[in-house]
Amino acid sequence: MNNSATCRRITKVAIEYNGNDKGTAERVYQNNLMSRDPALQFKEMKAVADRNKNVKNWALTGYISPEKSIGDKLTNQQLTEIALKALKKIGVTEDNQMALDIHSSTKQKHIHFIVNRVNTDGINTIKAHKVGENFGKAVREVCNEFNLKTDIEIGKEKKQQMFKALNFCLQKSKNFEELLENMKRLGYRETLSQNVKAGISGMRIVKFADINHQTEREYKPGYKLSEITNKLKIKDIKLKLAENFEKSRSFSPNADGDFQNVESKKSPSALKQIENMIEEFMKPTYTAAPDDELLKKKKRKLR
Repeated sequence: MNNSATCRRITKVAIEYNGNDKGTAERVYQNNLMSRDPALQFKEMKAVADRNKNVKNWALTGYISPEKSIGDKLTNQQLTEIALKALKKIGVTEDNQMALDIHSSTKQKHIHFIVNRVNTDGINTIKAHKVGENFGKAVREVCNEFNLKTDIEIGKEKKQQMFKALNFCLQKSKNFEELLENMKRLGYRETLSQNVKAGISGMRIVKFADINHQTEREYKPGYKLSEITNKLKIKDIKLKLAENFEKSRSFSPNADGDFQNVESKKSPSALKQIENMIEEFMKPTYTAAPDDELLKKKKRKLR
C-alpha cells in the first residue's frame, strides 16, 4: 500500500481538503473534536497545539492508498482499522485529536488523516524524525497482520512486469518516440528526463491503471529505471535504439515489394559486381564453329 506521513503546520484548508474530495469524502473517524465544520475543527486543534510551544510542525498529515485490486476488496471499516493501527504504532493515542476521511472519487480508494501531534495534555506523542519511514514500516506490519501484500511485495511484482514490457518494446523501437508509444500500447506511461550535456538521462515508468491523480502531486507514481532494474541503463537503451534504427535503414522494399539491401547500392564492391554483370551481358552470344574458321582461311589464301 502506498503511504505518506509528514509533520507540518497546517491551515483550515488542509482540513477542508480532507473532508471534501469533490463533495464525496466520507468522514470515517473523528477523535477529540466537537465540531464537524473544518474552520472550527482547525481552531480546536490549534488551541491544543498551542499548549506545547516547542512543537512548531504540530500536525501529522498523510494517507494510505491501497493498490486497486486490494482496495476494491477492503471495506471502509477495514481501511480505517488499518490506518488507526498504523498510526498507533508511531505514537498516536486516544488523547490525540484526529480526523480520518476516505476518498473514493478516483478509481483508487484511499484514506487521508490529520492528527494533532500534541495531545490534550500538551504532550507531543509523535516523533518527527523519520516519521515517513517509520509510518511506512508500521503500514507494512499491519498489512502482514491482515494477510495483505505490502507495498514492497506489490512493487517488486510491478517492477518485474515493467522490465518485461520495456524489453519487449525495446526490441521493436527505433527511437524514444516509438518506445514511448509502444509502452503506451501496453498500458504504461514512460516519462523521460534529460539534461543539456547527456540529452535523455533517465526515465520513470508507471502503469496507467496505478496513477492516482488525487495524490500524484504528493508522490511521483511509478519507478525510475534504476529502481526497476540494474541490468539495463539509459546508455544501453540508446545503443539498442540506434542499432534498431541502423537495421531499419539497411532494408527497404523494391519495386516488386521484396526487400533489398540499400547500403549495398552505395558500396564499391556492389558497383563492381554490377559492372561485371553488364560486361557479361554485352558479350556476344554467337561463337564461330570450327568449319567457319577453315572457310575463312581458304578465302584469305585465294586473295
